[in-house]
Amino acid sequence: MRAAIQAMTVLPWLSAACAALWLSATCAALCLGTACAAPGSSSTERSQNAAGANAFDNASSTGSPIVDNSSSPAMSKPASMKPPAGCGNGMRTADEACDDGNKTGADGCSADCLSIEPGYSCQPAGKPCRQIARCGDGVVAASEACDDGNAKDSDGCSARCKIELGFQCKGTPSSCSPATCGNHVQEGVEGCDDGSAFPFDGCSATCQTEPNCKGGACSSKCGDGLALNEDCDDGNTRDGDGCSSKCKIEPGFMCNANTACEMRDGHCILRVPVIYRDFDEKTQMDFGIGCGQLVKGVVANSLNAQGKPVLANGSGACIQSASSFAEWYTNNAKNAAIVGELTLYENGKGGFVNRFGANGEQFSGPKQYANVMYGGNAGMGCGMCMPSAAGRCYDPCTPWNSNGQACCADENQQLYDGSPLFFPIDNAPNALAETRYRAKIPEQYGYNGWPWEDSVFPNAPMHNFHFTTEVVYWFKYDARTSAVLDFTGDDDVWVFVNAKLAVDLGAPHVPENGTVTIDATSAGQFGLAPGNVYEIRVFHAERKVEGSSFRLTLSGFNTSPSDCTPICGDGVVTAGEECDDGVNDGGYEECGPGCTLGSRCGDGIVQQGEDCDDGNRSDGDSCGSSCRNLELL
Repeated sequence: MRAAIQAMTVLPWLSAACAALWLSATCAALCLGTACAAPGSSSTERSQNAAGANAFDNASSTGSPIVDNSSSPAMSKPASMKPPAGCGNGMRTADEACDDGNKTGADGCSADCLSIEPGYSCQPAGKPCRQIARCGDGVVAASEACDDGNAKDSDGCSARCKIELGFQCKGTPSSCSPATCGNHVQEGVEGCDDGSAFPFDGCSATCQTEPNCKGGACSSKCGDGLALNEDCDDGNTRDGDGCSSKCKIEPGFMCNANTACEMRDGHCILRVPVIYRDFDEKTQMDFGIGCGQLVKGVVANSLNAQGKPVLANGSGACIQSASSFAEWYTNNAKNAAIVGELTLYENGKGGFVNRFGANGEQFSGPKQYANVMYGGNAGMGCGMCMPSAAGRCYDPCTPWNSNGQACCADENQQLYDGSPLFFPIDNAPNALAETRYRAKIPEQYGYNGWPWEDSVFPNAPMHNFHFTTEVVYWFKYDARTSAVLDFTGDDDVWVFVNAKLAVDLGAPHVPENGTVTIDATSAGQFGLAPGNVYEIRVFHAERKVEGSSFRLTLSGFNTSPSDCTPICGDGVVTAGEECDDGVNDGGYEECGPGCTLGSRCGDGIVQQGEDCDDGNRSDGDSCGSSCRNLELL
C-alpha cells in the first residue's frame, strides 16, 4: 500500500490525508523537501512536516520514483536536489528544468540543469538558451542598464530600462536614487564630476562633458553629445545603450543624430544652460546708472583666453573701468552667481525662442478693436448690428468703454515671443538682498507709453534688477544650412561666434534687435570650417531699472546627441528589445514581430506544457523558473 502511494501523484498540501494513512513521513518526502502542509498552516506545522521528510530520507533510499506534477505552491527547485543523471546531454527529461547540451552555468541554463537563469529562454530543449528582456519585470537582463519593476520614465530607470540623467541605479530589481552631481564622484550616467556646480568649465551643471573650445574649433569629447569624429555620441559614457563608452556603435544598434526633441505639453523645447550674476548697485557702480543710449564698440572684437569679453571703450556706456567690467561675467565678491537654464520653445518657423509664460505661452499685447458698430441699448444684445465672421457682440460695449450701449466689433490681440518682463532671478534663493523695483512694459510689446506692469497685471511683484546673463551654446557648422540667432533686449548685449564679435548692442538702452546669420557667406568672417563644432556665447546685462526685456531665438542649429535604437531581426537582444532570434515569427517561448515576447513561461497564464505560471521566472516561490514541477527519477 505504501509503495502504491509512493508511486502515485500526490499533492503536497494533502497532509491530512497522509496523516490518516499513517504516512506523514512519506508525504513529507513526496513534497521533495518542502513543507507538506495545507494552505494557511502555521510555520510550526511546516517545520514538523519538513522534519518528517528528513527522517524519511535518512531511513530509506529505496522505493519507486517520486513524482509531483502539482501546480500548487512551494514547488520550485529544492536546495537539496542533485543534478539529474542526464544533465548536459541536450535532452530535457522530466527531472530537468532545462538542458542546453552542457554543464556550464551563466549561459541561461544552470550547471545542474535545475533552473533557468534570469534573462533567458531555454526553449526548445537541446538548443542554446536565448537572451530575453522584459523591461519592467524587475530582472536586469544583460541588455538592460537597469530594471526597477516598472516601465515608466522619470523615476531613474526609463521605460526602455536605461539609467536616466541625474540618477544612479543598483541591484535587481533596480533601486534608483538621485546622483549627486558635484561630489567629485562619477555616478549613474554622469560624464564627469569636477566638484563644481557651474557650467562652461568642461563639465556642465548636470555633470555632462562639455566641448573644449579654446583656440578655435572645439575638440569634442566622448560623452558630450556632439558626434564629432566619432561613430556616435549619446551624451554619456555608458556601455550597453547603443553608443559605447568609447563612442562606438554597439552590435545590434543603429545610431543617428535626429533625436526626437524633448516634449512639453506636446511641443518641442530646447534647454540652454545659463549663469546669472546678481549685483547690488550700491557696491558695483556700473549698475543703477542714469545713461540710456545704444553704444557700439564698447567691447573688443574678440574674447579673451578665458572666453570673456574685454572692455574697449566704456566712457559712453557708464562703465567705470576695465577691472569693474571684468566683474560682470566672473564669479567674485561683487556678485552672487546663479546657475540656471533658458527654456526655448518651438516657434513654428523651424527655430526655438524663450517666451513669457511658464509653459511657453506668448506675451499678449493689448486687445485692439476694429469695425465697431452701434448695437442698441445695453442689456438688449446687439439687435442693431451684425458681428462679422471675425467679430462678436459686446454688451456692454467694451471697445467704446460704454456701459450704456451694446456694439459689434472685430477683436485682435498681437502675440509676442520673448519676454518684456525678464526677471529670472526674482525667486533665486541665493540672490542678493538688494532693493526691488516696479517694472514697465516697453512699447515694443504693443503697449503705448510704457505702462507700469501693475497697471496691466494687478498685484504684480517688485523685481530684482541689476544682473548679467551668460549663455553658451555649441553647434556643428554645416555649410549647406543657414543658422540664425536673433536677439531683442535691453540693456547691453554682445554675441560672439567662435570668440569673434557678431552682435554689438552696448550700454543701457530701450529694447534693440540684433541678428547673426551663420552660413557659407559668413563662415569666413567667423573662421568656420564645415564639420567642426564651434561655440556661441551671449553676454547680456540688465543695469538700469524700470525695463527688462529679453528674446533669444535659435534657428537651424542641430546639436542633437545620437539616438541609438535596436535593430530588430539581427539576432542580438539589445536595450529596447524583449527578444530577437533573427526570425521573430512568434510561438511559445519564441520571439514575435517587433522583437516582443508572446506566450511564455512567466506571463501568468498556464500554457500547454506548463504545470504552473506565477507571473515570473524565479525559483524559490510558488512556481519554478521553468514553469514545470520537476520529477525525481
